[in-house]
Amino acid sequence: MATKLGFFEKIANLTGVLYRHQAKQFPRRLDILTKVAKRELAPPKTTDWPIIKKEFLAVVKAIESREFRNLSVREAAVYVAVGMEIVFWFFIGEMIGRWHIPGYLVPATYVSKETKKQVASQKAEEKDLF
Repeated sequence: MATKLGFFEKIANLTGVLYRHQAKQFPRRLDILTKVAKRELAPPKTTDWPIIKKEFLAVVKAIESREFRNLSVREAAVYVAVGMEIVFWFFIGEMIGRWHIPGYLVPATYVSKETKKQVASQKAEEKDLF
């Protein structure tokens, strides 16, 4: 008679099955990922600049002449996705550059020069009043 497996035993068996499946697929997926990363995440070459300039000017011209109204929903969705990707990479680059996710780290004791001048002038005015 087969014993009934408990909840955690079922989870352990499922985890093992998933791990074995992913372990077989990992080399192929890693190869695809490295090829895509080398091509898509590389900075543009100097030979790519004329093409980039031409495409950018075409986008500017399409916006000025309102040709974007003639785009299909699919094309518009692709353009929006590319624009969002560019914006998100900017924000990710900012986070990488400052080494902190929420914002720039400013010491609690920091006071700007302008604030120090304003406080000094207010103190001088208060001394003159009394």
